[in-house]
Amino acid sequence: MLKLLKTQFDVVKALALREIQSQQANLAYGYGWVLFDITLSFIGLLILKLVIRAFNVPGLPVITYLVTGLIPWFLFSSAYIAPAAAIKRNQRLLSLPGVTPLDLVLGSSLQLLCTYGLFFLVAATVSSFYEKSSFPHFPLGVILLFLSCWLIGVSFGLVLMVLTRLYAPAGKFVGFFMRFAMITSGVVISIKMFPESIWPYLSWNPMLHVEELIRVYWFPGYASPVANPAYILECVVVLMCAGLLLERYVRRRLPV
Repeated sequence: MLKLLKTQFDVVKALALREIQSQQANLAYGYGWVLFDITLSFIGLLILKLVIRAFNVPGLPVITYLVTGLIPWFLFSSAYIAPAAAIKRNQRLLSLPGVTPLDLVLGSSLQLLCTYGLFFLVAATVSSFYEKSSFPHFPLGVILLFLSCWLIGVSFGLVLMVLTRLYAPAGKFVGFFMRFAMITSGVVISIKMFPESIWPYLSWNPMLHVEELIRVYWFPGYASPVANPAYILECVVVLMCAGLLLERYVRRRLPV
């Protein structure tokens, strides 16, 4: 059993390294362009927030506040797209012995975790020194929440992949919904700026709890009216079980 697990782990590790090496491989400094793209997206939203100062949270450093919200959201957004994209991009690898669709998903997802994890660490360090703000007072909690973003994204992506195979327009509806989900997930705008009457409805969104709790663990003076770690754990477990079961069930029943 241990030998089989080690073999499967080696397969996933090799696929993850292949994903990293293949990123922007047709350009000079290939993988560096991935980090550059993330940086440009972050700077664009940062400029927007600096211009619209009405959405700033009083008493909190603006850049660090955005770092703790935008980069976890970027990770989630990329992770939920990764399963279907990884399988479609690497279908030829499925003919190799020991390679399954789930291995392709894990390899691509690990590449995303490494990329955004590195960017998060660098951006948070730079912003904290620049704004002379404190580092997180509960670092382990921030790390676990960052991993939760990744797990929620990958698990949701597995569920969405199955739904899209059953009903092709499902991905279109989800993409449309995600354009508004960023606003209601506490990424840029704190939930405290929304009417209190709609908090119970917004709090169904697990990413809102993740974003709010990251700020709670990072800024000593920040308190969230909705953040609930137990709810995040429940969503992670439910989505992971649903995603893995659906992927396993349809693997031989629906075309890739």
